Amino acid sequence: MRHRLLRVSNLLVIGLLRSPFHRLASGSLALITYRGRRSGRRITTPVMYAERDGTQTIFVSHPERKTWWLNLRGGAEVDVQLRGRPLHGRADVVSDAAAVEAYLDRYPHARNAVEAADSSVFVRVEALTP
Repeated sequence: MRHRLLRVSNLLVIGLLRSPFHRLASGSLALITYRGRRSGRRITTPVMYAERDGTQTIFVSHPERKTWWLNLRGGAEVDVQLRGRPLHGRADVVSDAAAVEAYLDRYPHARNAVEAADSSVFVRVEALTP
């Protein structure tokens, strides 16, 4: 049941971020589209991002329950819908202090979640071009 509810809510957020009303949520939410490593399918998921110097940092909360970020390990080409603009870039899974700092600067209330995680997993998206 929980999985279905999450799927429906993700579809609603995807629809919103692709619509002319994206401004309601696109200040903190973006869409990331990547290829599944095994399936080869293009998969889109909404993510909460922090931006610094043209680089987006995404915190993967509860990474043990999620698998989407595993497709980005070692680097992967991604498409990002950021504030209504389609962009192309490169994403990789990181766990460095710079990612933690960038995310917590934007979302200081997330400090407890980041610090409570057994292993902090972040996705860094760089080299975004139209």
